[in-house]
Order: sequence, then C-alpha cells, then structure tokens
Amino acid sequence: MHYRPYGKTGLSISAISFGTVSLGVDYGIESPGDFGRPDECAAIRLLEESFDVGINLFDTAPAYGASERLLGIALGAKKDAIFATKITMPTEIQTRIELKKHVEISVLSSLKTLRRDYIDILQVHNLTVEALTNTDITEILADLKISGITRFVGATVYSETESLAVVKSGGYDSLQLAFSILDQRQSAVALPGAKSAGVGVMARSSLLKGALTPKGRWLPDELEDLRQSVEKVVGLLECNWDDLPEIATRYCLSIPLIDSVLIGARTHEELTAALEAERKGDLGDECISKCANLGLNDENLLNPSKWPLK
Repeated sequence: MHYRPYGKTGLSISAISFGTVSLGVDYGIESPGDFGRPDECAAIRLLEESFDVGINLFDTAPAYGASERLLGIALGAKKDAIFATKITMPTEIQTRIELKKHVEISVLSSLKTLRRDYIDILQVHNLTVEALTNTDITEILADLKISGITRFVGATVYSETESLAVVKSGGYDSLQLAFSILDQRQSAVALPGAKSAGVGVMARSSLLKGALTPKGRWLPDELEDLRQSVEKVVGLLECNWDDLPEIATRYCLSIPLIDSVLIGARTHEELTAALEAERKGDLGDECISKCANLGLNDENLLNPSKWPLK
C-alpha cells in the first residue's frame, strides 16, 4: 500500500480509502444475483481485513445506515485507523445556537457509535454554497477543533462551485468530491485550487455507483445515455467489462491532485480487486490521454441521486 500526505493535516493516508455506505445500506446497481449489503459479520470481517492490508482511512456517515456502528465494532479500538464521518445540515437555516446544538448532538452520537473519544475528520455532508455563506457552520466546526472533539474538518460536495467555495473559505482541511473517468468536471480548477490551498482531497464515486463495472450493462432504459457512455469507455480503452473496475480505479489513482480514492467494497473479492488496482499504479500517459476524451457534463447522468433507481 502506498501512502500520501493529506493536504496540510500532517496525516499520511492510504492511496485507497474505504467508503462504508455499501456496508450499511443497499447501494448500487441491481443486477441478477448481485445486490445488497453483506451481513453484519461479513461486513466487520471486511473492515478488519481492509485495515490489516494497509487501508487506514475509513469514510462513514450517520446517513449510511449501520455503517458507523459496524466501523466502531470493527476498528473503534484501532487508533491508527483514521475515521472520517459527517454531520448533515438542517433542512432550513437555523440560528447559531440551534445549529450548534444540532451539530453537537450529531457528533456526540457518532462518537458513541464509532467508539471513539474524538473524530479524525468531521465533514459537512453535501455542503452547499448557501449553507456555507449564510450560516455559522464553519465557525462552529472551528470551535470543535479547538475543543479537541475533532482533529480536522471537511466538506463533501457535488459541484465545482461548492468545491471552490469550500477552498476559498479557508476554514476546511478536507474536501470530498465526485471524480471518475466519466466525471472529470473538477479537474481543471477545483483540484488545483485545493492542492494550492493545502486542502486534502478524497475522491468518491470512482466507479460511479457501479456504472463503471460489469453492472453498467444493467443500467435501466432511463439511463440509456449513461450505458452508452460506459460502453464507449470499454471500446475506446479496448478493455473487457471485467477489467473496467480496475481501470476506473487506476485512472483516479493516476491523478496526482487526488490524495486518496474511496472504494466501496462489499466483498473480499471486491477488496482484493481494489488492492490489485492500487498495486499496479498509474495507467500510463497513453491511456490517461484517451480517458481525457470520455468526460461527461450531464448532472442527471453523473449524480446518482438523480438516477431513476431504487
């Protein structure tokens, strides 16, 4: 396993990190005989195995079903395991006092569930420009850092506008954004901006919720344009469907402005495949050049929350 500095935090993090959403809820594309989260014992074993082979950054959230609890059981006692969890902004902007109470309740619950005395990276889940601009959330998080409840603070975002706002604010150590062969929208400005500001970057959705795997063949007719785009990736890169997840992961690992690539393994086999992708390293200039022609701009295709799936 290779390790990389995470912005200015001083943390050394594994090149691939573990995203736990698919352990806590049924997540992804349904295909014949292959859908749903693993049972509790299998999920715990997978987390333990991931740590044993060198993955040291684990991303979770209260919104991910049982994932915080499973992570606490598996690795809560492992102080070398770096936990990144989240808080969700209230649906309506509240007073500072109400917002602070909301954040504190969420954090205390996560600490108990994760079996930790502090959180390594506390992220605002899906932080919007409006929430960043019109609330006191950044100052509230700064106070939590001072108190020692969290070591670092971050934000998960969808758009380049949000990424740039987070970086420009100067109040965040970590940025989590979507990035893949098909979603390269933040390459030109947001990623260089984060690097210049010393903000660590986690890339999620490297497999685009399973679209960049053999499951892409089972995308519904409503996502025919996305299915055709994935088929174009397979054709242009001259790979087969079984090799697609490795190539998609290696593509993200090849981007030097990304510090860690989140994987969402549900099985030992998926973990092993991700580890093999990390071992093989960069794709090489020729393949990277081909990938540059595959990016899309349609938010309805690139944002899984907009897909017509369960």
